[in-house]
Amino acid sequence: MKVQTVATCQALNTYLRRATWGLPAPRRQELWDELEEHALTRAAQLGLHGFSSQDALTQAIRQLGPPERVGLGMAKVYAMPQLLFAAGPLAVALSAALYALAGGRDAVSPLPVLTQRPAKPTCVRGTVPTSPHIAVVSQQGRVTCYTFNQPGAYAGVFLSAADLQRAVTAQGGQVTLQNGHLTLSLPGQTTGGGSVSAFFSKDGAAYYDAASVVRSLRTLLPITLQGFRAPQLQVGGLTLQLGARRTELGRAFYNPLGLDLAARLLRSGQAAASVDPLPGEWVAAAPGQTPTGPLHAVQTGLPKGEVVMLMTKRDGQNYAVDTAEVQAGGLVQLQSYAATLRFVKDPGQLGPFACGGAVPGLLVRVSGVPLDRLATGIFLPPQSTSTTR
Repeated sequence: MKVQTVATCQALNTYLRRATWGLPAPRRQELWDELEEHALTRAAQLGLHGFSSQDALTQAIRQLGPPERVGLGMAKVYAMPQLLFAAGPLAVALSAALYALAGGRDAVSPLPVLTQRPAKPTCVRGTVPTSPHIAVVSQQGRVTCYTFNQPGAYAGVFLSAADLQRAVTAQGGQVTLQNGHLTLSLPGQTTGGGSVSAFFSKDGAAYYDAASVVRSLRTLLPITLQGFRAPQLQVGGLTLQLGARRTELGRAFYNPLGLDLAARLLRSGQAAASVDPLPGEWVAAAPGQTPTGPLHAVQTGLPKGEVVMLMTKRDGQNYAVDTAEVQAGGLVQLQSYAATLRFVKDPGQLGPFACGGAVPGLLVRVSGVPLDRLATGIFLPPQSTSTTR
């Protein structure tokens, strides 16, 4: 890949100097070459998704992680017994170490998650509510308290204050807690971060909705998401891995975040601006649950594991979203209120009315795309329309 600006070349060279500083000369050159190859390969991949050469390389460098951490980690690798460093094993050790240090999924300890919050009763005064979806738990005078009995009514993805604090401070950031309110400061940054209130308490510990944590972030640094079943959030030098590899979070994390992603899409380029979620609805799903009912099967051409969002517009300024993981062969299955969709490439083309029997729908690749540049993730599939099956 050709890098078109002197500034990005200098940025890569500066990163490589910092990451390899202090290593013996032969090892320094090996690491320099390996890191450079990783960065340029990743930049080439990003270029295929609409990034300019400069932005692609800048993002690729960020994804390598802090240079000091990479250098320290590789110094430990090089200190391994010499027996491991025959020509073949050295290459294996380098690749494995760089995978972990430069953003591999094992680089950060997974954050434990709760997928069910306590069923806190809702209380109303006056008319006793009647619905097959509620269970009355108490009645006193004219006050009736009830809980919801629908499957998944209290499901979600929730993080404890203590676990968040440990994960953030371990990477050089800071978390402060006051009366259940959590404020997050990013590593190496004096401004920006996030602030969110506790969603509930359990056994004396405060818990926070994972989607709300992402939604609260205000920073000029790129925010990216990776992975569907066990999502990973990266903000500059901070990486948060939600759940272990075998966790099935998926729609339970991404769909509550969907209207925020849609708002960011409409305001693409305003990284630090306060962005409120759009009004609308998303497909509700508990962790590990696949929505039932008709689905749109769409061939995306994307690699397996990428995350795709379907966005449609309802009446007024209300939107509807669903997300799903791309399966082998590039197929993704998404749910929509519209039985027939016509795919468009601009959010301005969305509307609630069918044209030729099809409602406009927008497909967006969410994974690996900075949230302030989600417009670069918009794509048109090979098929111009889709009908539920």
